[in-house]
Amino acid sequence: MRTAKMSHPSACFSLTLLAWAISCVLTQAHADGYELQQANRSGIKTEAWSCKQCLPKTGHSGNVSATLAYNDGEDSRFGNRTGTDNDGIVTAVGADMVYKTQSGYQTQLVADKLGFDAGSAKLTTGRPGNYQINLGYRGLANYNHNQLKSPYTSSQDKMLLPDNWITGGTTQSMPMLQSSLVGQDLSIQRDRFMIGGYYAGKISPESDHSSHYKASLNYQHEDRSGAKKTSANILTNSVMLAQPIDDSTDEIDARVYFNGTGWQAGINSQVSQYKNDHQAMQWQSAYTPTFGAAYLGQNAVDPDSKAYRVAAEASGGANGQNVLMHAGFSRMTQDDAFIPATINGPSPILPADTLDGQVDIIEMVLKYSGRITQDLSVQASYNYQDRDNKTAKLDFPQIITDSINQGTAQNSLYDKRTKKLELKGKYRFTSASYVEAGYSRNENDYTELDRQSVDESGVFAKLSYRYSPAWSAWLKGEALERDGSEYDPVTTTQSQSNPWLRKSYLADRKRQKVTLHTDYQTDIGLSLGASLHSVDDDYHHTQVGLTQVSYLGYDVSAQYALSNDLHFTAFVNQDWRDSDQAGSNRFSTPDWYSTAEEKSTLIGAGFSYQNLFDNRLDIGLDYSYSDGQSDTEVIYGITSPYGDFYARKHNLNAYAKYKFADSISLRVDWLFEKYQDANWQNQGTSWDTIPNVLSFGDMGHDYNAHYLGLTLSYQM
Repeated sequence: MRTAKMSHPSACFSLTLLAWAISCVLTQAHADGYELQQANRSGIKTEAWSCKQCLPKTGHSGNVSATLAYNDGEDSRFGNRTGTDNDGIVTAVGADMVYKTQSGYQTQLVADKLGFDAGSAKLTTGRPGNYQINLGYRGLANYNHNQLKSPYTSSQDKMLLPDNWITGGTTQSMPMLQSSLVGQDLSIQRDRFMIGGYYAGKISPESDHSSHYKASLNYQHEDRSGAKKTSANILTNSVMLAQPIDDSTDEIDARVYFNGTGWQAGINSQVSQYKNDHQAMQWQSAYTPTFGAAYLGQNAVDPDSKAYRVAAEASGGANGQNVLMHAGFSRMTQDDAFIPATINGPSPILPADTLDGQVDIIEMVLKYSGRITQDLSVQASYNYQDRDNKTAKLDFPQIITDSINQGTAQNSLYDKRTKKLELKGKYRFTSASYVEAGYSRNENDYTELDRQSVDESGVFAKLSYRYSPAWSAWLKGEALERDGSEYDPVTTTQSQSNPWLRKSYLADRKRQKVTLHTDYQTDIGLSLGASLHSVDDDYHHTQVGLTQVSYLGYDVSAQYALSNDLHFTAFVNQDWRDSDQAGSNRFSTPDWYSTAEEKSTLIGAGFSYQNLFDNRLDIGLDYSYSDGQSDTEVIYGITSPYGDFYARKHNLNAYAKYKFADSISLRVDWLFEKYQDANWQNQGTSWDTIPNVLSFGDMGHDYNAHYLGLTLSYQM
């Protein structure tokens, strides 16, 4: 259990009041002729006068724990909840310990699930508020699939087929396919190691005691390993692969800040470097070559890169007026060596050995907030960001699927300049009601996109009213409109856009948002909350592309404390999203249409009951259900609905903690998860369902999984 130094002003104040009362009595006694020196003090227990609660606690405190559990890891996706995908018996340790001295020195160790893939530990030592050194570790894991199969295995930068593999013109004509299948694990593990600290003090011993400084330096190293889904192809034949991941990122963060009465200023900087242990991904083709002798293919991987950022900011205020200023500069570079344009036959000469890429970003922020009158306050902010791609434009050879030379093409340099203005005002009519309104404008300038500029302006208003001490509600409405320069499809891409097509992130749009929220809290331990929200997007000038999107949803939650030990919670959330789209197969005006109806539901309830059986037993239970689904129909002369696309999950978490003694307790955790999903794109398929696609087959999940853990804790 985490402990900290605590002071109790009320206790100290009570002792002060007691001393004052005693002094009054003694003064009166002295006036009546009784000298204090003559008082009989032999029976007075002066040790009771000291404020023991005002003294800092010193020594060791905290707890350590050990966990022994059974984890059902048959489907690794369950590990996203438990923190490990190991199947069977798993172990972990935890701790939360503190050591303090009277001089203020403190050392703390916090560990959670150390031994699981998602475990963590942090050690801090120093004098809080003066100096501190941190040393930490954190594991992060993302499990996608462990039951997929493929004939490919990875070896360094290569994806290899068995030595006895026999190619085929189609997946059905590959005689070794079924017998060569091996398991594929699509998961990513991150291991973060951190070290850092800070030092703080007064700017000058002779200066104002309110002027201080704080300098910090932190370093983080992250290793990432695992595999992710990717695809590769030669001409019209494709394969799905588990691309190996082995890379690392190093980051340094340094800051110096100064503050005084009503002001703060400082600078901060960050440096990061990304290194990929893989130079490329080569793969053997499982198909009989249909072009020359193309038995191999090669895909590029993420290149090594570097970045740094320097920023300065200052803020100050007085008499209810506050100003913040921020300015920063960032540079990202990438100079990893190019791989050959193709490995099948002579490779065309590249225009350079490396990209020598460079992107600079300048950012500036100015914010103001102030109280004009007792009832009126205003806020204003201006954000500016300029992204400048300074990479050279070069003519690169275009080799289609490692097979066909289609001449050269230049790399595109995407620049963006953003200017955003926000104005807000708030006026309080009474202590129970206020109104808030605002205006925003966001201007964006682009290069090498279908539009050179896109601007969006909007207004909002919010009315809040408290009907009673227990009941309050607010209503907020917002209207936004986006437009821009003339739409001119770019011509630098290999496949040019339909001139009638409007990309959704650049298209003209009118958006309307409405939110209604209410809260109800009683003095008997019951609190309720509910909200209703609606969003409507109208792409009013789009003929081909996304034309309409509407959202509707609500949230309801409740908490009830039947007593200090018994609590209940419940919640429900539902959202609906409908969208309309128009398309064209004639590279012209619309000739087909589609509608997508999406629905998500989240329901949950739980309770906790503490201090049962003479304050020895705590129990709790939580249940949640989530369901997300999408139904899509395409109308092209006839209506063609897509297949299933859904994900459903039941979660149950039950626990019981029993104290055998003041220092020893045992906790039992039981987790249950029932999960099922489906995607019409691969539902019911196998490795050879599609003649020219060697796939992973059906990538859906359908499992029931359990976790049963015992945690023994010792309180120091």
